Amino acid sequence: MLPDLKRRLSGVALAALVVCLSTSVTNVSAQDGGFQMPPARVEVAAAELREMAPMVDVSGTVVSLNDSRIASEVEGVLTWLAEVGADVEAGEVIARIDPELIRIQVRRAEANVARLEADYAYRQRQLERNEELAVNNSVSKTLLDEAAAQRNQAQHALSDAEAALDRARADLKRTTIRAAFAGHVTERLASVGEFVSVGEDVLRLVDTHRIEVALPASIALTRYIRPGMNVLVRNGGIVREHEVRTVVPVGDAVSRMVEVRLIVEDGAWLVGTPVQVSLPGDSPVSTVAVPRDALVERGRQTFVYKVVDGAAQQVTVEINAIVGLWVGIAGGIEAGEQIIVRGAERLSAGQSVDIIEAVGAR
Repeated sequence: MLPDLKRRLSGVALAALVVCLSTSVTNVSAQDGGFQMPPARVEVAAAELREMAPMVDVSGTVVSLNDSRIASEVEGVLTWLAEVGADVEAGEVIARIDPELIRIQVRRAEANVARLEADYAYRQRQLERNEELAVNNSVSKTLLDEAAAQRNQAQHALSDAEAALDRARADLKRTTIRAAFAGHVTERLASVGEFVSVGEDVLRLVDTHRIEVALPASIALTRYIRPGMNVLVRNGGIVREHEVRTVVPVGDAVSRMVEVRLIVEDGAWLVGTPVQVSLPGDSPVSTVAVPRDALVERGRQTFVYKVVDGAAQQVTVEINAIVGLWVGIAGGIEAGEQIIVRGAERLSAGQSVDIIEAVGAR
């Protein structure tokens, strides 16, 4: 009996509380003239009239300008290799080969040079004595010519031996393999303890500082692509502008494609990253454009907010071109109108706005 009474009393108290709150809200609304959202703080930019062209998306890849398989220039046993992932500078040691056999070749070459230097000195003295005797006709011209020939042969043999010594000393230096350029070791192609021959690959070194975007483009598009122009490059949610370095002026006879290369700053992308590149697909036309940051996508609709009399007015738009960080709009926006580029994600149509910054062209 008592529990039922408690539940009834609780219900009556709750109903009374609801009535009181409703009355309070009604009174506040009546006094204030209705609840209004506070002004949203936004950044704006002016819509501009720009020359823009319809874009075609093409798949590309970030590539290194130097991607080399480093080979051994001498034969021998590998004693050390740089680790995969090592960041190396140009000239830095990346592998070593046991130099003992090369040192033996150097010592033999040095001994051979010393022997031939002595022989050359002897032949030179013989020629000089014969030349002195020839002054008094004490030696025949034949013997004089023979002494000169022997001296010349000794000289040539010495030169050959000196070249062999230079080669041996150079081979000794080549037992230490150095990076031809700065980059990262990406693969070991041999292992410590293996005997490698001349020309055998030991490491893969990739220049991670000098990179470009390489992409195939239809020959039909080349009339609209020119070196120096900026194009939009995307991967996932990352969007960047890159400059066209060159359009290779040779097309493939089968695919009817040419290669386009884009300049990429050091560290902008990882080598091997797949990207989508927006290329102009037609001649540019004059159109009203807004910064890409102004676009708001909800569901299947794309719209922008423009500021009209201190309030945000929502305008559904149709995109007709994208060039860099600017988007061409078909209708609904006039050049010079203030378009919200920051803070539009949380806006409601008709909401008042407080402009904190007007950004210029991007």
